[in-house]
Amino acid sequence: MTESRGLAAVTGATGYLGGRFCDALAAEGYEVRRLVRRPNLAAGERAFDLTAGLGTGALDGVDLLIHCAYDFTARSRPAIWRSNVAGSRVLLEAAQQAGVRRTIAVSSMSAYAGTRQLYGRAKLATELDALSRGMTVVRPGLVYGPSWGGTAGALRKLATLPLVPLVGATTHQFTVHEDDLSKAIVALGAAPFASKVPLGLANPNPVNFRELLDGLSLGATGHHARFVRIPWQALSAAMRVAELARVPLPLRADSLLGLMRPAATVENVGLVESMGVRFRAFDPR
Repeated sequence: MTESRGLAAVTGATGYLGGRFCDALAAEGYEVRRLVRRPNLAAGERAFDLTAGLGTGALDGVDLLIHCAYDFTARSRPAIWRSNVAGSRVLLEAAQQAGVRRTIAVSSMSAYAGTRQLYGRAKLATELDALSRGMTVVRPGLVYGPSWGGTAGALRKLATLPLVPLVGATTHQFTVHEDDLSKAIVALGAAPFASKVPLGLANPNPVNFRELLDGLSLGATGHHARFVRIPWQALSAAMRVAELARVPLPLRADSLLGLMRPAATVENVGLVESMGVRFRAFDPR
C-alpha cells in the first residue's frame, strides 16, 4: 500500500481542471478532499462556494490546497469581483489561518499586466492576494487533452464545423496538455518552497491560432478545416448581444477577447522545468 502523502483539498473539483487534479493527486498517494457547492459528506466531500464560503471543517487537516473554482455565471465587473475575487480572498485567508502548508492558486495566462479581459483582471487580483500570503500562483495555458473540457473543448467543437469561423488569424496561444499540467501541479505541491512569482504552465512555443484550429479539426475529424474569415470584433459584438438575450453560447465574449489578446510569453516557465516538468508541443491527436 502506498504511504499517504497527506490530505489535498481541491476547489472546483467537479470542473474540468479540478477533476484532472483530483485524479492526479490521488494517483500520487494523496488523500483527496473535494470542496464543492453540494457536497456528499459520506464520500468525504466538503462545502465550498465562492459566494457562501467554506463549510465547517472544510480545511481541517489539509496539507495542500488547490484553488480552481471560478464562478462563470457572474458577468459584470462588480459581480465578478463580489464572487470570484472576494470569495477567493476569503478562502485564502482561511487557508492561512488553518495552517495549510501549501496553497496553489490556479490563475490563467489571460492574467497579465495590461489585459483588458475581465476574467484576466479578476485572476490578477487573486494572484496578488495569494502572493502576498506566500502562496503559489500558476498560469496554465490553453489546456487540451483526452477529456476535452474548458475553452479547448469548445474550440474543438467549433473546429469540426463544415466551415470554421477564423478570427484572429495572426494571433497565437500557448498550449499545455492536461497530463503535463497535472504533473506540474503535483510537483509544485511537493516543492520545498513556494514561488514568489507567477509560474506559467505551458509549452513556451506559441501556436498560431489558425494552425491551432486546423490541428483540432484534424485530431477530431481527420480532415483539415475549411475556414471562413470573420472579424473578431464583429463576432464579439454579436456574442455580447446574444449574452444579453441569455442565449447559451459555447464561449463568452470575454473569453474571445482573451483568445484574441493573448500573453506574449510563458512567464517563468524555466522555474517549473527546472523541477523536471516538461510541457510537450501541441499535438491534439
